[in-house]
Amino acid sequence: MSREQNPISRRRLLRSAGLLAGVAGAFGLAACDTAPSGAGGPSGGGGPSAGGAGGPTGGTSGGTGPLLWWDQFNPLQDLQKATFERFTADGGPEVQYTVYNPAEQGQALQLAQGSGQLPDVFTLAGVGVPAAVLRDQGWFSPLSTGDAIRDALPEGSLVPGIHVFDDQVYSFSIFSFRQYETLLWFNRGLLERAGVDPEQPPASWDDLRAAARAVQDAGSSGLILPLQFPDRLQAFVLELAQTAGFPGSRESGTNGIDLTTGEYRFHDDAFVEAIEFLLSFQQDGLLFPASTSLDARSGRARWAADGAGFFLDGPYCAGVVAGDFAAFLPQLGVGAIPTPGGDAPVLTRPPTGGTFWASGQSDQVDQVSELLTYLVDEEYQRGLAEAMDQPPLDLAAVAGSDAHETYKQCIEFFAEQVFLGPSPQARAGVTAVEAAMTPVQPTLGDIVQGAFSGQVDDVRGALRTLSDGMTRAREAAIAQVGGDVTAESWAFPDWSPGTDFGPEEYAG
Repeated sequence: MSREQNPISRRRLLRSAGLLAGVAGAFGLAACDTAPSGAGGPSGGGGPSAGGAGGPTGGTSGGTGPLLWWDQFNPLQDLQKATFERFTADGGPEVQYTVYNPAEQGQALQLAQGSGQLPDVFTLAGVGVPAAVLRDQGWFSPLSTGDAIRDALPEGSLVPGIHVFDDQVYSFSIFSFRQYETLLWFNRGLLERAGVDPEQPPASWDDLRAAARAVQDAGSSGLILPLQFPDRLQAFVLELAQTAGFPGSRESGTNGIDLTTGEYRFHDDAFVEAIEFLLSFQQDGLLFPASTSLDARSGRARWAADGAGFFLDGPYCAGVVAGDFAAFLPQLGVGAIPTPGGDAPVLTRPPTGGTFWASGQSDQVDQVSELLTYLVDEEYQRGLAEAMDQPPLDLAAVAGSDAHETYKQCIEFFAEQVFLGPSPQARAGVTAVEAAMTPVQPTLGDIVQGAFSGQVDDVRGALRTLSDGMTRAREAAIAQVGGDVTAESWAFPDWSPGTDFGPEEYAG
């Protein structure tokens, strides 16, 4: 059944998206292959092998029955269900919807792919391989509604090698790149009881340690960390290292790379200091005792049950609390990522990759494609803001929404503190090298987890080994792939953190 589209206003979307569209246009010139946000890639993040035979075959259409949809977006459940109901009311099939723990979804997808049972629609949480590689292995189908999606989004938002392959649309982002995951969430009641002003949350590393000590002395644990979730620990360290001066980014093949030189520098002082900062809560007895058995979801539940004063988490924490722990919502407070000296944070992120993908094993690709067009209309973007998960691509939708004040505060932080950084994958040949790189273990997240468990007693040495391993893997892949790519292809010596890296920068 046909339906009238209600596309996002181009002017409003472009205003909130900043330079994303312009940079995406520059990426198109490079015909690059880029990992989507959260999909990892060869940056010490782990994941399944990027190898495999065969090319993209894609699914078929004409099948019947319900569509199967997997994602990890717990705060989006109501929005997703409402969207699926709209789709079904317009004549589409029923959607059977599963929300996974992000720590478990990657393995579930790998098992489903191997057994020919991929859901019709899924995200890439926990998979750890660039989308371009998965596409070549037949994981995805192109969307038959690609023209409608192009028309609904600002020109340049769909980037070859990220969302588009062989001029066919495979996916698109529903989220903004202006975000980070190391927000300082806190329990207002526990802070007040400890004599810490919740209107002035800790801004420096020392201030946070002192506040956690005060909360601990008042009878609760200072901080909960999800020590059973190495990917989240990795995200924390990558972002904290940036606040300590590391000139890098996060995701899309940039993890651990000094973007001014192109070198892998996991062993940089900033990484060591970031890990030592997190470890200090355990060493000082300020860490919730059961943190070693908690992932992000279970850790958040313990924290919302007055388990600790502080919890590091992304903006979606507000949505989870509102949906699952509503009684705790009046106690919810948030501060920016803490920095070593309490200065305003400056963080860098690459363009955001595709969010949802149509399965290469689906027999209802046309129905999936039609369903995904609902995600680019104004109703869905407004719903994203109110669901309080990752920031919507249309950041302007948040201020006037019914989102909780803490979520609106997160968006204000991101607008001021997060900048679009250079992407090595904008340069021809880089992603071919990344796809050929052998995964290096242990990853950064594994090393952080090992430091807490006592299995890693020489953090800098382990980080040096990771840097050396990634360097060797890249050198071997460059030799294998050939062409004009060198290690300098990852270097942007004229770039400075704290600025949006525009398309003209690549031309230089």
